[in-house]
Amino acid sequence: MTTTSPQHVLETSELSPALVEEYTATRPRSREAFEKARRLLPGGQTRSVTHYEPFPSLIRLGRGQMLVDLDGHEYFDALNNYTSLVHGNAFGPASDAVRALLDQGVAFASVHSEQTDLARRILDRLSSADLVRFTNSGSEASSLAARIARHVTGRREIVMAEGGFHGSVAPLLPGEPNVVLVPYNDLQALEQAVTERTAAVFLEPFQGAGGVIPGKKEYLQHAQKVANSQGALFVLDEIQSLRNNYHGVQENLGLSPDLTLIGKIIGGGFPIGAVAGRAKLLDATSPYTVGGLQHAGTFNGHLAAAAAGSATLDYLDSAAISRLNAGASELASAIEDGAAAAGIKVVVTRDGSIMNIHPHRVPENAKEAAKPYKFHRSLHLALMLEGVYAATRGMLNLSTALTDSDLREVGKLYGNAFQRIAQSPDILEDLK
Repeated sequence: MTTTSPQHVLETSELSPALVEEYTATRPRSREAFEKARRLLPGGQTRSVTHYEPFPSLIRLGRGQMLVDLDGHEYFDALNNYTSLVHGNAFGPASDAVRALLDQGVAFASVHSEQTDLARRILDRLSSADLVRFTNSGSEASSLAARIARHVTGRREIVMAEGGFHGSVAPLLPGEPNVVLVPYNDLQALEQAVTERTAAVFLEPFQGAGGVIPGKKEYLQHAQKVANSQGALFVLDEIQSLRNNYHGVQENLGLSPDLTLIGKIIGGGFPIGAVAGRAKLLDATSPYTVGGLQHAGTFNGHLAAAAAGSATLDYLDSAAISRLNAGASELASAIEDGAAAAGIKVVVTRDGSIMNIHPHRVPENAKEAAKPYKFHRSLHLALMLEGVYAATRGMLNLSTALTDSDLREVGKLYGNAFQRIAQSPDILEDLK
């Protein structure tokens, strides 16, 4: 059985045979449940990133910093649904806030105080924004921002970075019409790409899905200037990075984007996205604007997401963010040390509490980050066997539910996983 990714078709035989054998033998219930899922869902999945070989372990329970699969294996959750669960699984205040709504109704064709309460919390954090409009996901937020940019500028082209990810819907996908791709962190290429035809420049402060590749401060600042000098909007994607600074990482970087994309943590584990920005731009979606944009959505600003998001943000203050970032720094060092003890050279790129493991050196771009595919997939399998749930591409992130003691244990488990990898010469050969 194989699985297809944009970079590679990975045969099970390309993984460490010892890891595959142990994993398969210890997860019979997950294997059976996955085969049932394949009869109902294409490839047994409804979300591309949740697939891995030889078959996924099906998670049945999440509590705080721990996950439990169908076979009873426990894992430290170092993925947190790809950064969305900043306080871990089944966060009490978020669950309580949603529970209080259930007998009152959670979806009305009406504005609700839960929506305005969450909007106020978001705008209190983002000094660059006057208004916020909700969507159902970060992908939808990106699509709405592109619509706004095209509407207010009368232009069509969108400039974004190679390897950048702003969601899985048009128009911000490689190969889409009027999308111009430029190398990340390349000032000259950006300057050449942004013209009088450009409606907006979309950038992440670090390339999340591309391998947590840090953006250079001078690059991002210059990107904003270049966009605005050409009459284009500068759109900063903080869907992942909002967790790393109380006021968003735009404060650290000295940026004042025209529009900011947000999602993930602002829903407290429920589906949500939003575009925040200057009033004269967001007012393009106002019913009071003649000739404005229509932006509908049955579940925009769903009340469960709004209530859980407000609770999540209330507990994510500056002190909590500082603890997360400090813990991530210490864990990154422990991971590098654990790899070195196994005779493997890795570096951990990091922005706040989001990290990615790379063999040898920091990659220059997302394409380079994707090259050690077999290594990342085998490391993921080794981590599963050790009791750590992380991303198949080497990414991990922290939640406030992880204690200092937990982080030390996770660091040890990474070291054990590297020892397993060191017993697979074919995987190490792939790194050369």
